[in-house]
Amino acid sequence: MIGYQERTDWMGREVVTLADVWPQSPRAMIVGLNPAPESVQAGHYYQGRVGQRQMGRLVAAGVFDRPDGPYFESVALASHTGFTDIVKRSSRGERDVEDAEIRYGRHLLEANLNAREIPLVICVFRQPAEALLEESAAPGLQERRTAWGARVFRMPGPFDKREVVTSVMASLTRALD
Repeated sequence: MIGYQERTDWMGREVVTLADVWPQSPRAMIVGLNPAPESVQAGHYYQGRVGQRQMGRLVAAGVFDRPDGPYFESVALASHTGFTDIVKRSSRGERDVEDAEIRYGRHLLEANLNAREIPLVICVFRQPAEALLEESAAPGLQERRTAWGARVFRMPGPFDKREVVTSVMASLTRALD
């Protein structure tokens, strides 16, 4: 195993995935849908083109500093931010993830986030935000909070227009202050 790779049970099947990265004194948790194969292979979160784009947006919003290389875990932890996914099975994207997996992962995710009193959940894609809130979630800071009171921020899509991205990410910067 390299980096943050781990073997775990996912719905009765052993999978190689990425371990959760929990900060000691949490400010936020970044939650993805599921790890991309290139991320699992590298042993680090968000190693694909889309993931790197989304992490760059979090750097620009002030969530954490830009790392010296392609790996974000150490700079995220230094700013009290961690990483996890709602679905632990690696796949190319949402087309390969079943609704049953999201429902299963939601209960595990909620329990872990609640137990660690995570105050802000930054959802890289729509599915984690919608699963946690049990309703549609437009990009930006959501009015509704999680069952344990955390704020939820849904990032804009990776290919949204620059003006939309700038406006939405500015609301995250304000939420961090």
